[in-house]
Amino acid sequence: MALEWRRPAFWLALVVVALLAAALTLTIDRGIARLSQTPTPTPTTQAPLQPVVVQLPTAVSEPPLPPPSADETRQALRRLEQAVAEQRGATFVIKAVWQISFAMEALYANDLARADGELVAAKAALDEAFALVPEDIKPQLDTERLGISRIRGDLMINPRGLDDELSQMRDRLLSLIAPRPQ
Repeated sequence: MALEWRRPAFWLALVVVALLAAALTLTIDRGIARLSQTPTPTPTTQAPLQPVVVQLPTAVSEPPLPPPSADETRQALRRLEQAVAEQRGATFVIKAVWQISFAMEALYANDLARADGELVAAKAALDEAFALVPEDIKPQLDTERLGISRIRGDLMINPRGLDDELSQMRDRLLSLIAPRPQ
């Protein structure tokens, strides 16, 4: 008797779930159909808008500045070119810092060949930067270039402790390009 009582409840629950699913599907379908319809504009009976005229105050004309002399123009151009070259040099130093970080990552993974390749790229970036940076940075940059060559020589022989040296080199290079008070 108990078995017969459970069967109709099961079938009844199944029918109710099917009806709810069908109702939900129809509701979603009709909602999407309403959203996809383009609304038709309704005519309005408002009065036409009157244009608004705003009068701006007239600017007081100042006498034009005299054109700069050719000497001033050349000096300004030289200063601008020097600033651009220094920025490019700083960009190459940043590239070298990234390459050193990649070399450190390769050392952590014990991939000495990749670390050597990253150090070659870092030295190439520092070589490019050397020609562009200001004169007061060149001695330190040259020292770092020699340090990379020394680290590359030690890489295959004894790689222990090189990650610390690379970390210190990265910090020194970053301190070179940090904004300096003038």
